[in-house]
Amino acid sequence: MTALVQTAPARRRSKAATASGRQRSFVASCVIYLCVLVFAIWILLPVWYLVVSSLITPSQLGVKPFPMVPSSITFDNYLSVLTGSTNLKGFGTTDMGSRLLPAIGQSFFVSSVLVILNLFIAGLAAYGLSRYPFRGSRLFELSIIISRVIPAIAIIGPFFVAFRVTGILNTPWALIISYNVFTLPLAIMILKNYFDQLPREIEEAAKIDGASRLQTLWIIVVPLARPGLVAAGVLIFLEAWSEFFYSLVLTNQLTVPPLLAGFQSVQQFNWNALAAATVMSMIPPVVLVIIFQRHVVGALTAGAVK
Repeated sequence: MTALVQTAPARRRSKAATASGRQRSFVASCVIYLCVLVFAIWILLPVWYLVVSSLITPSQLGVKPFPMVPSSITFDNYLSVLTGSTNLKGFGTTDMGSRLLPAIGQSFFVSSVLVILNLFIAGLAAYGLSRYPFRGSRLFELSIIISRVIPAIAIIGPFFVAFRVTGILNTPWALIISYNVFTLPLAIMILKNYFDQLPREIEEAAKIDGASRLQTLWIIVVPLARPGLVAAGVLIFLEAWSEFFYSLVLTNQLTVPPLLAGFQSVQQFNWNALAAATVMSMIPPVVLVIIFQRHVVGALTAGAVK
């Protein structure tokens, strides 16, 4: 009986601590969800403003307050961009619309070729760094990371001169070659981290069974590393799709970002057409991320917990 009396206060304290812990957990969850909601609004509100602007007329655009939910919508802005006739009376004229679809095609071509090229080169380099460390390999990895912080303006001059001499200035190949400066280090870092997580015992077993190194790499490693390869490919595609500075200097608005910037000038500006063109240019990368988001998150978090 004495033991029971002695333990009763301890039980009450335990129950109070449990209730207090649950309350703190509930408050923490509410704070987290509130922060996520604020962040989502911060990110999605400009996108929603852009979509609404592409679906209304110029007269509705000047209404205050801005109609976040338009009373009537029109697809004339998209039609004018697709047909190349983005002339709206009173809001300037521009022929940028006629170049939008070719620019989207060029962006897709450059990004796709860059993904294939980077996955091949970066895959071999990352696998070699992961499986065959050598003296100075860590320093080599650090140099790859450091190369990401080199400003683009520091190396654009030599690229411009070299491409003008070779005759590939204002071509997709000028962009494919120059984009490797920032996409290849990114791919190597992602794939190196992913290869480090793959069990080496499977490769050793394949070697015992008589498989060569290339057979092991192609038959065993590549299928296991598919999520990492997909994630690296998606990130490379997004970086190449949104790159602005190299495309502006090395080409005459060949891809989407500099072309969209050309919708605005001192003499003319058509916000509705620009909004429609921007929404159209966002569709390919957004669809790509939605399809492969699981692989991207998984590869980026690989190795976070060991």
